[in-house]
Amino acid sequence: MNLLIDIGNSRIKWGIDKNGAIKTGQPIDYKQADFKSEVHRHWLKLEAPQLLAISTVSAKEIAIQIIEIAKNLWPDINVLMAKSLTTSCFVKNAYHQADKLGVDRWLGLIALQHYYPGNSCMVDCGTAITIDCLDASGQHLGGLISPGLQLMKHSLFQGTESLSFVHQNYSVGLSSCTESAIYSGTLYAAVGLVEKAINDFCNCQILILTGGNAELFSQYLTIDSIIDPDLVLKGLSLFSEEER
Repeated sequence: MNLLIDIGNSRIKWGIDKNGAIKTGQPIDYKQADFKSEVHRHWLKLEAPQLLAISTVSAKEIAIQIIEIAKNLWPDINVLMAKSLTTSCFVKNAYHQADKLGVDRWLGLIALQHYYPGNSCMVDCGTAITIDCLDASGQHLGGLISPGLQLMKHSLFQGTESLSFVHQNYSVGLSSCTESAIYSGTLYAAVGLVEKAINDFCNCQILILTGGNAELFSQYLTIDSIIDPDLVLKGLSLFSEEER
């Protein structure tokens, strides 16, 4: 049994991997004061995993704390930090410097190739919007990165003195108040980016959405899509098996 960890910009997504079958646990906000005790509480009754596999783009200090918790619970556990490679699991990296591709994107591409083979596109609808295309041979064609919905909204509010940030959702369309207009405008900017990118750069047969706003994006895209919230964990499972 392996313990899979995906450390994002504010939350830890985790799951138990038994022979490729992944059972996910409740995501944990690592910015809360008692996050370590929360992690310990969730993992205390697990049977001892053989491997702790971690994906993190930038939160290295959180990864260190996660490893400490796991070592305290299971002293003999092995640790694997996932990294982007030139090739792995039948996927070939488009980046000239392979390690410069975010490991979450790399693991997502590995899962994309394995679970959704063909000319495909993966869109992470999270803090940042990332769009990555893959051809049927497993060649990564490259990708695009844009601010996500919340970052777009924050940039408007920070750059416009008379506006204040609001979290409220609104009906989408031509709006009669500024907050609603920003909500619709940023959503249409994001959805339009995805559709334009796929139309221009990717002979896409399969579109996979992941990340926190995947459900919202799917409602407004004119392209059929599949939502897979566990794409990174699935890729991490495949990567861990190959590395072992």
